[in-house]
Amino acid sequence: MKISTSFLFDRATERMSNIQNRLATTQAQMAESKQILSPSDAPDQAAAIQRLKGEVQRQDSHMRTLDVAMRRYTAEETALGASNDILTRMKELGIQAANDTLAPDDRKGVAVELKALRNQLLSLGNTRDDTGNYLFSGTRVNTPAFAEDASGQVVYQGDQTQTRIPAGEERTVQFTRAGTDVFSRVVRDSGESVGFFNALDHMIEGVEGSKTDDIRQGISDLQQMHSNLTLSQVQNGSDQTVVQSQLDVLDETSLRFKSTLSEIEDLDYAAAVTRMNKEMMALEAAMGSFSKISGLSLFDYIRG
Repeated sequence: MKISTSFLFDRATERMSNIQNRLATTQAQMAESKQILSPSDAPDQAAAIQRLKGEVQRQDSHMRTLDVAMRRYTAEETALGASNDILTRMKELGIQAANDTLAPDDRKGVAVELKALRNQLLSLGNTRDDTGNYLFSGTRVNTPAFAEDASGQVVYQGDQTQTRIPAGEERTVQFTRAGTDVFSRVVRDSGESVGFFNALDHMIEGVEGSKTDDIRQGISDLQQMHSNLTLSQVQNGSDQTVVQSQLDVLDETSLRFKSTLSEIEDLDYAAAVTRMNKEMMALEAAMGSFSKISGLSLFDYIRG
């Protein structure tokens, strides 16, 4: 093998160039906080990183959907609880009004409170979630669920469509509810089906007119309304439990994916700093050697 001045020069510059490239790569990794700067650096690891990022995004998207559902359920829970409290108070007033010792004028005073409570129920039937959508309009979320027509009767303006969202393996929960499922019709002993608010109005008219039979019918209707609303509360609580359980699972799964992604993608700073210091020392040594070699001729190198 022939050793010439140019050969020594080339070897020294090649060594410095390699060290400089490694040092530049390490510095770039530290700047980005990543082990892999481009897919070509490590194709297998890059593919794994993309797959894991896709999984994390999918989990996060699913969690956002369920978070929206949980906020909706919370608003529903509040509205249903308040509605049942009002029905309880209306039943108390109905029992009071049914007392034969109560004077007609006293019943009219009771009717005033009953009307106010009925209007509160109408307002609760048009409750909105934190995004401004009506809770009990089915899929017509921009339309108030209930409204009074020209005659003062309450009509349902939503639809009966129920949408469901996935909440786990082969499990879905109801996302939208029809107002008529919550503030549902009552079926009397005669087989007559009467709308929720119509039944309330009928009772109030009975109290105003001191019609004992109508008052007692109203009390029976209120009991049925209370039972129906309680079932809605139970369903709401069940859906919340399912969704919260799935959120916990998704959170744990997402954390596991992110941990694996970090192991593959993130840079070990301590190791990188150590490596950079070694590369800087190696570069200084190489530059020092090159400086000495570049000042010598081959004959000087042989004599030395």
